[in-house]
Amino acid sequence: MACHVPSYIIKGFPMVRDVKPGGTFLINCQWTPEELDKHMPAVAKRYIAANNIQVYTINAIDLAIEIGMGKRTNTILQSAFFTLAKVMPQEEAIGYMKDAATHSYLKKGQDIVDMNHKAIDAGATAYRLREVRGARVLGHRHR
Repeated sequence: MACHVPSYIIKGFPMVRDVKPGGTFLINCQWTPEELDKHMPAVAKRYIAANNIQVYTINAIDLAIEIGMGKRTNTILQSAFFTLAKVMPQEEAIGYMKDAATHSYLKKGQDIVDMNHKAIDAGATAYRLREVRGARVLGHRHR
């Protein structure tokens, strides 16, 4: 499960309830662990802790700007999602995404293809595990 709009967390949308026990929840946000702790509703923290859900954050907002994609975060988030979901081996998923980006954007030029490939690579590694225990959220780097 993923939340691409951080304001949904602040507004208390109950998305985390849709995550199965032992599942993964990815949040796109610019928050530090302390800010995530502040913004995440207590009911969501309790659900996460009680159901052993792994919470990851990714700052696709700033990554997209750095890469030159403006506000277009979708490619970064898609790559992070496929990596975390483990639907298929990571290298295979990245290969399929890069092939699709090449096919979709080659008419617009190699620079656009390269930018999308860079976004795919960034998304596959830029997420961070956040440990949620009832009322506390702590930061850890993955890998």
